Amino acid sequence: MGKNPEFKEDLYMPGKTQGIVSMVCGLVSIFGSYSFGVGIIIAIVGLVMNSKAVAAGYQGTPVKVGKITSIIGLILSILGLILGIVAIAASAALQN
Repeated sequence: MGKNPEFKEDLYMPGKTQGIVSMVCGLVSIFGSYSFGVGIIIAIVGLVMNSKAVAAGYQGTPVKVGKITSIIGLILSILGLILGIVAIAASAALQN
């Protein structure tokens, strides 16, 4: 059996791991957007890993999905944080 040079190239793709981490962080940040500020941190980590994957030259599907889901998670987390603060302020105003 001879060696397959194409397999070795497919095995190591710079930035692939960061792309997958970005995708996972993006998905977790969407689900974490309901907690107070946790989704923001995870979404930022996802965007940082996404930029590292792009800088390494990887342009696969996990990078695209990671960027989109991280942005969505960041927006939802910020909206959730703002709505939570408004709800707390409104309930405090109603008690007085």
